[in-house]
Amino acid sequence: MGKAKSYSVLEVLNFSDVGLLFQFYSTKESNFIISDLSACTSKNVLLTNEVKYNPTYSNAILLKEYEAKRSRYQFIIAPQNYHSILPIIDSVTKWIAESAETTYDTILKMSLSFNHHNLETPSTISGMNPTRLVLKFDENFIYSRFPEQKHSPYALSIKTLAPVTTYINEKEIAQNINYLITLPSAEYYGIDFSNYTRGILECNYIGGKEYAKKPKEIKEILEYFIIKSYQGLLNEEYYAQFEVEEMKRITEDFGKIQMAYVNPDIFLKEFKELKVYVDLKTSVQMVKTFWSVIRKPLFEMILNGKLRKGQFNYDTQTGKFQLRKAAIGGTLLKNLEFFKCEITGVMENCTFQDCNVVNSRAYNSKFIQGNKVINSYLEGASINKNNEIVKSYIVNNEEIVNCTVKESIIKFATPGKNLILDENSTMITATQALPEKTDAVQIEEIRDYGWIKDMNKKSNDVGYGNSYDRNKYLKNEDKIIKNYNKN
Repeated sequence: MGKAKSYSVLEVLNFSDVGLLFQFYSTKESNFIISDLSACTSKNVLLTNEVKYNPTYSNAILLKEYEAKRSRYQFIIAPQNYHSILPIIDSVTKWIAESAETTYDTILKMSLSFNHHNLETPSTISGMNPTRLVLKFDENFIYSRFPEQKHSPYALSIKTLAPVTTYINEKEIAQNINYLITLPSAEYYGIDFSNYTRGILECNYIGGKEYAKKPKEIKEILEYFIIKSYQGLLNEEYYAQFEVEEMKRITEDFGKIQMAYVNPDIFLKEFKELKVYVDLKTSVQMVKTFWSVIRKPLFEMILNGKLRKGQFNYDTQTGKFQLRKAAIGGTLLKNLEFFKCEITGVMENCTFQDCNVVNSRAYNSKFIQGNKVINSYLEGASINKNNEIVKSYIVNNEEIVNCTVKESIIKFATPGKNLILDENSTMITATQALPEKTDAVQIEEIRDYGWIKDMNKKSNDVGYGNSYDRNKYLKNEDKIIKNYNKN
């Protein structure tokens, strides 16, 4: 686009378009909410329970996620000019603060795009280098206004690093910073870059129990988000002093860590409180043999989760990584088995036993026993008896929930025989009608799916004592647990 023109803050704001998504709970009838929000915004408000509808300039969307005594809503405003969005922030937050409820799991999502017909920058959002914005953005600006968001599973820090296989010395970090910073491309990061190639950035930092009572702080963050995003499009030849300092801060331990990443001997020397096993054996030669397999998941936790103490095991028979007696937080964890850990982060395809999971998100994971989950979001989670869920949001696809649940929401789950809901919890069931019978052959007897297990003898799934009469744990997992408890 040529050489960048110089614009004032006001000019940048003039050519910015902002969309809003407010989350809240309400006990009011939907018709009253529609009337109130229509008066607040001077827009026609359309009620739906399906996410497929998009708002327009004149039509806002009120998405009712489920029907309950205290229903959960999303109020969605289509992108419009920055200056016209400010009074909407004032009026809607005032209504939410007076007539609705916000909790730890509600946020205000803001989307940003620029009018490049008027705002001439060297690149657009779709062609930007996201790393420049990550460096320019000071998360403390957010946390000073919304301190509870610092540990929120709905706004993870964007300052995450990726382990690299090649050596980079301290003087080369600036040239290689694009390879070191992991692009935060998911809805649960403070800034979501998932749609940046379409010219849209999304900010998720605003939220929490009192977010609707802070319109002034919301507008300050919105302006800060716009200006920093604009600066990220300028493609400056050199890094500003603040960016250099930010590089130093987030890569402070990178030199020592990357040497240990390459050489297991250095790792064993530098991280003496972090014990590494292969098949529960501490053989140095075994660790060296499997180092190329072990190091990536291990160092992602060291770099971004501040893992420094605990026991890490690689099970060669199952291909599983296991972590025991460790504290880890603020990072993405995949395909891990946790035993007696303190965890804050995002987990996918993991299992948990005797863990405390706080301010976290877990997808497609199993909670075996002895876990306490607080202020977290669980999706596709199998939760057995002898667990406890507190102040959490569970969205399942008929997976079983079979434990004590307090001050939480359970959506589309199969209740187990040991499920105990307190009076402050809500159980949401699917309302879809059952499909009609067709002329296809109907099999009335109980189906035997045992042949599936024969395809993989190692799984031997005999159950967890839930509603379908499961009385024993997985033999393989039970063996692992016993071996861990001996150490």
